[in-house]
Amino acid sequence: MNEFQLKEIEAYLKKVSDGLYQLPDSERNEILGEIRNHIHEAVDMQEPVQAVIDKLGPPQKLAQSYVNIHYINRSNMSFSGVLNNMVFFLSAGLSSLIIVPTLISFILLFLLIASASISVGILGLFTDLPSNTGIMIGSEEPLTGFTALIAGLILCVIFFLLSYLSWKLLKIYAIFISRRYQKLRMGK
Repeated sequence: MNEFQLKEIEAYLKKVSDGLYQLPDSERNEILGEIRNHIHEAVDMQEPVQAVIDKLGPPQKLAQSYVNIHYINRSNMSFSGVLNNMVFFLSAGLSSLIIVPTLISFILLFLLIASASISVGILGLFTDLPSNTGIMIGSEEPLTGFTALIAGLILCVIFFLLSYLSWKLLKIYAIFISRRYQKLRMGK
């Protein structure tokens, strides 16, 4: 085997190794040794290196198949393990049906109100609005002129911050569910 072929094999194995990062070092080294031996045996039987690599498939897919096998062999298939899985997926699914659409609705609603607030504030600056369309803050008469613009800006900032807060809560929820899933998958 020439140096180019060895480099080609090692480059492929490096990509597979990158996909096996979740596995313990000993298991990762065992898998890489198995793949290396398979490639060397095929090349010794006069099969081209690239043909062997093509048969093995993309390195990420090969690595993922080994990771899946690892988790299947290691998974806790006891009654309590299955029950934990069911509880997680049911609670995550049901909570996602409520929390995600609600937060997305809040985000969009608050952004809409923020843009409407600033629009009404700008309109109040340049035009005389009918008495039922202006910004009314604790008085019978709508604000006009510069005060309407300031009030519109303040309301815009408040609702934009509420939208941002809703976005942050959505991210926190997604991270929480993701971490709970990782713990479940790792058997913790």
